[in-house]
Amino acid sequence: MIDPMLIPISAIALPVILVPIILGLRHARIERQLEHAERIKALDLGRTLPQDEGWWTLPRISVAIGAGVPAAVFFCAWQTSVSVSEPKDAWISAALVAMTAVISGSVLAAKHFLRPEMPLRAEAFAPAKAPVDVDAFDVVSSRG
Repeated sequence: MIDPMLIPISAIALPVILVPIILGLRHARIERQLEHAERIKALDLGRTLPQDEGWWTLPRISVAIGAGVPAAVFFCAWQTSVSVSEPKDAWISAALVAMTAVISGSVLAAKHFLRPEMPLRAEAFAPAKAPVDVDAFDVVSSRG
């Protein structure tokens, strides 16, 4: 036999469960619509969204060259100095390669960060208003 208190408890619990689920689904739908509108606007302007970019962007490549290469080269020089009695040549070549990598990474970073953002489409270069000759229109104040 069903307990008589089970019916009112289930009647109270049903909205407590259903209302958050329905509101969550509505919120997810609205978020998708806003994201779609943002994506369409970005495509119209010729821009990319941050989540559409690849992981290897120009700043990350610059950091990888400027910091990763010297770290790897000095690690290799250290391993060589452990196994060789005269590690002088390994450290000199490691220093030269590391200096070249730091300079190359700095040049790449400077080229990326110092260049102005260029729009991708020609419509972005168009002025907001069409150029109009002011004297081409007959205005009331110019009449005699």
